[in-house]
Amino acid sequence: MPEHSDLDLQQVKHAAALARLNLTDEELVAIHSDLASILTHIDQLAKVEVDGIEPMSSPHGHCSRLHDDEIETPIPRQIVLDMAPATEGPAILVPKVLEDGAGS
Repeated sequence: MPEHSDLDLQQVKHAAALARLNLTDEELVAIHSDLASILTHIDQLAKVEVDGIEPMSSPHGHCSRLHDDEIETPIPRQIVLDMAPATEGPAILVPKVLEDGAGS
């Protein structure tokens, strides 16, 4: 198991809290091991000599677009509202994700 000396269990616990993950101590240790392996791999990639290599947006020489954009008739509002799990008037209701005052 590769070790990444810069990563400690407290940092993993903090990242889990930011992600709102409730992890047991055993899960934290397992995640720490996984993250340490990932960071070790990233360190290895950072050592690869890339001078003179042109950056690419894709390793493939083609565009991923499969067809031309075409204007189509939009789905009628009522059909969309009928598919939604919760609505109020012409709006789709979604769960609250921010606490009061957040983002203001």
